[in-house]
Amino acid sequence: MKPCESNLASKVEFDWNRLDPGIREIVRILMENGIETTESCEGTRGHVYPEPTVCFDGTYEAGFRALALAFTYGLKPVELRRVWKVIDGEPQGPEWQLTFFHPDGGGIHPVEQKDGKFKFEWGQPRKHY
Repeated sequence: MKPCESNLASKVEFDWNRLDPGIREIVRILMENGIETTESCEGTRGHVYPEPTVCFDGTYEAGFRALALAFTYGLKPVELRRVWKVIDGEPQGPEWQLTFFHPDGGGIHPVEQKDGKFKFEWGQPRKHY
């Protein structure tokens, strides 16, 4: 798996090349508008997150401000999550995770075959009509 890069917005000089190319613009927009990101990943196959994801700390207001910024800039947000990671058996957090649409993202999903068996495919879940 390709690791996600930590983003330390408090650094004076930020090395944008350390971020996945597919998430740089989203991180730049959030950081320029006061959201201090802590982790980001462009998502898709071979990455830690199945979809483009930006993690950040902050109050209740920060999560909804980041979501509003994402809509304002047309970034296609999909989910806003409040997450507690469990490290050494102890919950750590909370932190915010904001995920975004990617046509190749979405993770692995079961797809039922004609014979009633399932196979797993990468990508967005298929819609059943």
